[in-house]
Amino acid sequence: MSFSSQLEFAGHSDTGLVRAQNEDAIEICQEFGFAILADGMGGYNAGEVASKMCVELVSEQLKQKHQSVWLPVFSRPTIIAARWLTDAITLANARVLAAAHEHDAYLGMGTTVVVALPHQDKLLIAHVGDSRAYRFRCGELAQLTRDHSVLQSQIDAGLISEKDARFSPIKNLITRAVGAQEQVEIEIHAHQMEQDDVYLLCSDGLTDMLNDVEIHHIMHQYSGQLDFCCQTLIDNANNFGGRDNISVVLFRVRELHQRSFMEYIFAS
Repeated sequence: MSFSSQLEFAGHSDTGLVRAQNEDAIEICQEFGFAILADGMGGYNAGEVASKMCVELVSEQLKQKHQSVWLPVFSRPTIIAARWLTDAITLANARVLAAAHEHDAYLGMGTTVVVALPHQDKLLIAHVGDSRAYRFRCGELAQLTRDHSVLQSQIDAGLISEKDARFSPIKNLITRAVGAQEQVEIEIHAHQMEQDDVYLLCSDGLTDMLNDVEIHHIMHQYSGQLDFCCQTLIDNANNFGGRDNISVVLFRVRELHQRSFMEYIFAS
């Protein structure tokens, strides 16, 4: 296998009911087992440009890294895979920022991003902004990312409750974005994968319309049908107003890789 686990993917992106265009972008790479989701912002068409640039650049960089390193994927330390993510998002940040400076129409554009990259029996999640990653395991839904937003900072400081936060008028003000400034602060964590885990990446067009209980209910019902589950999540977000673009990527861990004797030799 070319990556550390066998994964089954599904993904959908929808304009929603209010926005004139879709400024979200998603990328699924079955060959190397990674997924990327970005939610753009800033000016007419600029958000779409930023998210597309970010997704394409990060995808291109990760593919190049996989193809250019001769060591078996299982012998590379997780810290190397994490560095790939850091370098890829840092490059995307520089390119998006440069494009904004070169074209008046793109001034102020930026994008969130969340990337899921499996490595051995771990899943690396890198994110900037308020696009999220969740894990559905044994019937339980857990949020794996913490929003980089003004509202999350208020929640952390005890200024507003989780219940009231859903109705806050500033819930879409983010504190980090790709393309916002010269240095981008990327949060990366490694999570132990288990067979039959289902992971969700989504833009805030989903989480602004559906709370975690509602998402859990849909995942519990339909996680065995990933494509249908993606569409059901989007349909329900639209049923509750569809005030933003809605993007969803789901993937299931069908089988964790078991190292062969030779792979242990390389890794030692």
